[in-house]
Amino acid sequence: MSRPKKPAAPAAKKKKILPVIVALAIASVVIAIVAIQIAKKLPPSSTPPPPKTLAADASTTNRSPGSTTTNAVSTEEPDIDKATEALTKGNQLLAAGRVKEAVAQYRVAVKYNPEDEDCHYNLGLALGRDGDAAGAIKEYQESLRIYPDYVEAHNNLGNLLVKEGKYAEAVGHFKEAIKNDPESASAQNNMGNALAREGNVGEAIGYFHMAVQLKPDYLEARYNLGSSYLTLGRADEAIAELQELLRKEPGFEPAQRALMKAERLKASGRSN
Repeated sequence: MSRPKKPAAPAAKKKKILPVIVALAIASVVIAIVAIQIAKKLPPSSTPPPPKTLAADASTTNRSPGSTTTNAVSTEEPDIDKATEALTKGNQLLAAGRVKEAVAQYRVAVKYNPEDEDCHYNLGLALGRDGDAAGAIKEYQESLRIYPDYVEAHNNLGNLLVKEGKYAEAVGHFKEAIKNDPESASAQNNMGNALAREGNVGEAIGYFHMAVQLKPDYLEARYNLGSSYLTLGRADEAIAELQELLRKEPGFEPAQRALMKAERLKASGRSN
């Protein structure tokens, strides 16, 4: 999908800029095919409840070019020009909110360039926006088959798995995203979100903290950090993070409510 905002990638990660230069796209296809041929690849108890983390971030960057919803071999001969034309149309349609039409164009791109990871990624993103989580998951998986180090694909696939309650699988994908791009604040926050939902709040705090360090204005990550401190009864730390968030975004209601809880906890003398 054309990328509204692409997280910074590690030096090893290839960076593509729209529009796609045909020669680069051809090289990508050739490299992917050779690699495949060679390697065939968010309750009452005595302890506080998990933090009410905000919805995890999804990487919404469109990429160029795109890919298929199944692993079936295309009967069409690869045609980079047709794939690039369809991908460009898909990006324009998705940006205009015409999601179903974008899906159709991305399918065309996949048909003509089935071994390009970006085609599958863009189709996965569009399918996710269209409510087809299963289809989106397949496309992200196909993208990762072709290019295992694809940070955005790991990130988005992990978010879909979190929504399905498959936290362990999601954690695996966030780990891969972080390994390939340690400075991705989104991947750090998403990893924390998955761990917190899994019940590992203490471990999640480290990832939320890293996300905030990487991106100080990352309000969702700072809220998640403050909420996690609150869950563990660490009122002073929760208050500090939530006050900082509200200094930057005074109208953030979830943070307002969490701050009141943290202040009541501190006043009760039961803070850790």
